[in-house]
Amino acid sequence: MAARPPGVDLLDVAPHSCRISILVTRDGHQHLLVEDSGRSLQLANSGASLLEPVRLTSSVLWSPEELKQRLNALECLNSLCWTGRLQPGFFPTEPRCSRLRRVLRALDGFIAGASHREIGLALFGRARVEQDWADPGDHLRDSVRRAVRRGRSLMNGGYKRFLL
Repeated sequence: MAARPPGVDLLDVAPHSCRISILVTRDGHQHLLVEDSGRSLQLANSGASLLEPVRLTSSVLWSPEELKQRLNALECLNSLCWTGRLQPGFFPTEPRCSRLRRVLRALDGFIAGASHREIGLALFGRARVEQDWADPGDHLRDSVRRAVRRGRSLMNGGYKRFLL
């Protein structure tokens, strides 16, 4: 078992190689944002100042719905204290990532004035478009139309559903 690093029971944001931001609100609450290689961890704090090393304790009981998320955040914070980095294992890839990437690319093409066929070429490649574009089932064309429609929906306020 590894020896405990000195001061590991304290949160000291100074020695970490991550980007650290602290927002202090008018009411004295502090929000710590740790960013590392596209990953981020945000903590809200009231009480002791995060501008100095601080011992974190909790006397709060959480609902079962919150427990898993909070335990993950605590494990991530513990790992940050030990390694100085935000470890990728705490930040799983969004399952809809490839679909959303395709939707955003279709939206970019639509905004630039590209035809649906040109968008299809960008999304699926020349070989697939030449093979399937004229297919009577219109599956490829429908896929492009749905991607453009979804992109426009996101652009017109649908993105807010991601924040819930």
